Amino acid sequence: MRKKNRIVCGLDVGTTKICMMIARAHADGSLELLGTGYANSSGLKKGIVVDLEQAGASIKKAAEEAESAANISVERAFVGAAGDHFDSFNSHGAVTIEGNNQEVTAEDMAQVIQVAKSVSIAPDREIIHVLPQEFFLDDHGGILNPVGLTGSRLDVNIHVVTCESALNQNLINAVNRAHMRVEKVYLQQLASAEAVLTRDERELGTVVIDIGGGTTDIAVFMRDAVQFTSVLPVGGAHFTRDLAIGLQTSMEDAEHIKKEYGTVLTDRIAEDESTRVPGIGTHADHPVSRKLVCEILRARGMELLELVKEQVWRAKENERLIAGIVLTGGGSMLDGMWELTEEILEMPVRQGVPLGVQGLTHDLSHPVYATAIGLAKFAAEETGLSKKSPNKSGNSHWFFNRILSWVGN
Repeated sequence: MRKKNRIVCGLDVGTTKICMMIARAHADGSLELLGTGYANSSGLKKGIVVDLEQAGASIKKAAEEAESAANISVERAFVGAAGDHFDSFNSHGAVTIEGNNQEVTAEDMAQVIQVAKSVSIAPDREIIHVLPQEFFLDDHGGILNPVGLTGSRLDVNIHVVTCESALNQNLINAVNRAHMRVEKVYLQQLASAEAVLTRDERELGTVVIDIGGGTTDIAVFMRDAVQFTSVLPVGGAHFTRDLAIGLQTSMEDAEHIKKEYGTVLTDRIAEDESTRVPGIGTHADHPVSRKLVCEILRARGMELLELVKEQVWRAKENERLIAGIVLTGGGSMLDGMWELTEEILEMPVRQGVPLGVQGLTHDLSHPVYATAIGLAKFAAEETGLSKKSPNKSGNSHWFFNRILSWVGN
């Protein structure tokens, strides 16, 4: 059957912002952005829905803006999720290859993945991702697709991501309130990585650090596969809250001060620099040293990056991450975060902006849009319409998605 163009939608539901991307997946494998919607987020805290009506209204606002820009109405979306209720682990499975020829079939792949994912998890949790890392045939590893190869025993290593079922359902219900159905929920850092990583980075080893409003999401890639994921319940909003408390001002004014005057590189600030800070309620505004502002931000930045460093050391064991760190997400745009990340984690850092999509304007080539664009890419891949460019992000996993659908992922 001839492949046809299809409209796809990525919806990033974050703590501080909602971003929706509508795109057309062309039959030649390219992806063309048609419309973007953006709204301030309400009803979420640290990635978790805490007010269904407010969250649904925020999603609806972003959706209406995207649909208006694209002149298309969408009914389904691939949704990005975060929150510290997500957990992950690596697992192993093995099966014997039956038959006279002992040739590996797609059914054998499905069976070995089923064995690997058949681990005990709490009854209030569900699996949302099963990500193959590497197959082994008769103890020979480094195999990404064993179908058609001959051997007597097939092994697999996989990465499994789970979440609390009730919290995941709350997110789905919020999207439903915006008159859309959820096609699939993706861990946000996987979507961000899909948008910002090159194939070489996935192969040689890299860390994606996505600093969002309420969480910081980490993914480690090596040998073209996800080796580790983690979610920290700290994000850009915590920098703002620290300022609001330390300067005795509102969150709105603290956010403005952070963007206008903030940096985590305090040695750049002259001792006599100052700014006026609005008071809370009827309290008058007052002068504050800019160095104090930036010391507050630097303290939070160092604390966050030390937590990230602990997670990265857990992930990489004795292996080197040759490609270093890709820093993305709206929180990564705070002045000096790249330099501070290099200092704390002792690895090279680059900014993660979306890659390889038609219609990507200068304004959209921004870390804040990485997750939504990555979700649209995933949506295109799952239709079988997207083909990975050899110099862009890793191997096409639509075949694995088909296999995983057989095992109930």
